[in-house]
Amino acid sequence: MMMLILVAGICSVGFAEESPREHSSANVQYRFTSGGFWTCGSNFSGGFGEFGIDLLPKEKGLVLRNCIFAQGSGGHLAKNDQLEFGSLDIGNKLILGGRVNCPGFIVRSYGFAAISLGLFSCQGHPFATSPFLLNLSYGGGFEFQFTSRNAFVLEFGGLSRFLAGQINPAECPFTDFSNSSPLLTIGFRSFI
Repeated sequence: MMMLILVAGICSVGFAEESPREHSSANVQYRFTSGGFWTCGSNFSGGFGEFGIDLLPKEKGLVLRNCIFAQGSGGHLAKNDQLEFGSLDIGNKLILGGRVNCPGFIVRSYGFAAISLGLFSCQGHPFATSPFLLNLSYGGGFEFQFTSRNAFVLEFGGLSRFLAGQINPAECPFTDFSNSSPLLTIGFRSFI
């Protein structure tokens, strides 16, 4: 709980830099986004950074964005809480939703789908060897933009993880890794 409060405090620091009435929300346009996030599931937690591109010439009522991200996470392997792992994932995320302009701020609600490939390490499995992690995440989120360049982000969804690549059952220190987990993400996005 303390970690969630700390992350929320860090994310809100950017909002203190501008007066919330410095812009007319209808005129805020951007081409690129960048962000930092903290995410957690039922058996893991981690952080990631993303870089996004607005796929529409001008964002009016529709949001369509493609994001590339790099994530580091750690936790326990499914059905074996004694086996801890750490992973590094690179992936792509597609965001589709709507935008509402309010006096002094913007609210975006959206759905997302993401896929990433990860290298992971645990006891008996060296980093950068097969099998690899294939992560599929999905859900919905909200952006609350009170300043012209920053937004607070909250996402809810799910994550399904699978092993990909050649698996040698005799050397594999884990079995039945494929699992699904609820997903909570909190962070910020900056607009360029």
